[in-house]
Amino acid sequence: MRAVMIDLILAHCQTDPDALFLTGDLGFSVVEPLQEVLGERFINAGIAEQNMMTMAAALADTGFRPYVYSIAPFVTARCFEQIRNDVCYHKKQVFIIGTGAGLSYGSLGPSHHSLEDAAILATLPGMRVLSPANGAALAEVHRLALTSPGPAYFRVSREDGRDFAVPRFEDIRQAAHGIADGTDICLVATGPAVATALDAHDRLAAQSISASVISVPVLSPFPAKAVGALLPDNAPVLGLFEGYAGGPLELGLRRLLMTLRSSVPFAEVAIDHIYPDKAGSTEFLRKTLGIDVDSVLAAALDLLRS
Repeated sequence: MRAVMIDLILAHCQTDPDALFLTGDLGFSVVEPLQEVLGERFINAGIAEQNMMTMAAALADTGFRPYVYSIAPFVTARCFEQIRNDVCYHKKQVFIIGTGAGLSYGSLGPSHHSLEDAAILATLPGMRVLSPANGAALAEVHRLALTSPGPAYFRVSREDGRDFAVPRFEDIRQAAHGIADGTDICLVATGPAVATALDAHDRLAAQSISASVISVPVLSPFPAKAVGALLPDNAPVLGLFEGYAGGPLELGLRRLLMTLRSSVPFAEVAIDHIYPDKAGSTEFLRKTLGIDVDSVLAAALDLLRS
């Protein structure tokens, strides 16, 4: 999805002279089209992400609309204070692009894994945390980010995701939609986990179990009303999130079910609070950490038996 993100930024920059792009000395082989078109509006800030984030806040304060691009941990955890104090406190419209959502950079180890980013940024007032499942969802949440004030964090996977249509949302708080119908259990997923949810849907169907699948491309503000309207009556709910347990998807779903006074069983497939002690591909780590399709299938069957 990185290429889709670059295309969206390029299209915005070609129509808006105030849009500009900052990178922390990475993205090459991907960002050259931007560099060619933007000229001096393309800024390589070097391996100095904290300074880059403060630069972006200052540029936004003078009327520019900056994008800040880096691998997700480098543009979130490394400069969290600058996001908190310079961007969010001053309500600046800075678009933060974190590539490598979840375990996308699997073989590079925990320093490059992005498992806590959504949770820490969702705590910040005014920050919109966007977690699209494919290019169509990315285009839609990008449109929403451009047309509403304040900062936004794009949690962008290296994978393209499954191909499915995404509706046009009137408001960021409506950003949830169904992509498969079912009545026995409901799988609610975000980001790269949506593809896993669809694989699990197919595996459950082979066992004559009817599963609905809901995609949630916005984690903060959590679109509770939209998700609630999509939940099938009395079906247990299983959340799927490629990040640490207790993240914004789980929190949003638990609050929603409490608000609805629902007694339906709920569980979430997410990653325990550990650092992986083995290196390997994204697929290997998903299996090792218990968030692959086999793990989702087992969790769904356990939930149905509860």
